[in-house]
Amino acid sequence: MSPNPIGTRVEQLAQSLAERIVPLIVDAIDIDSILDKVDIERVIERVDIEKIIERVDIEKIIDQVDIQKVIDRVDINAIVDKLDIDALMEQTELGSIIARSTTGVITEILDVIRSQGVGLDDFILRWGNRLIGRGRKIKDWPDGPPLLVDRAEATA
Repeated sequence: MSPNPIGTRVEQLAQSLAERIVPLIVDAIDIDSILDKVDIERVIERVDIEKIIERVDIEKIIDQVDIQKVIDRVDINAIVDKLDIDALMEQTELGSIIARSTTGVITEILDVIRSQGVGLDDFILRWGNRLIGRGRKIKDWPDGPPLLVDRAEATA
């Protein structure tokens, strides 16, 4: 069968007519006035955000993110400048820990100095007594601090 020459001619005529009429119609339409008549709020209310979110492929988005580029854009100095160290110290027990450890160290140092002082005092007393020819014990001198001597005698 041969194609229908009349049908083909009608189609060509319709195509030619459409090519001339469609641009005229499109030019005649005022898109701005149509958009002014659209109630955007109503359109937004009809949008189902959850369905849109369900269709988003998060893994694909994450794969496209250049993490190194993000890191390079972070200004660490600006972040550190905004930190309130005093407020952080107040929220932690670090301040009291430092105070306790410092106090403990100072107390230990003072104890060492005191014990060295007592040892030095005893050393000087012995050498002084030897130089002037006295014995180690003199009756008027106490054996040590009263509270310590009493404890030592009570445990002996």
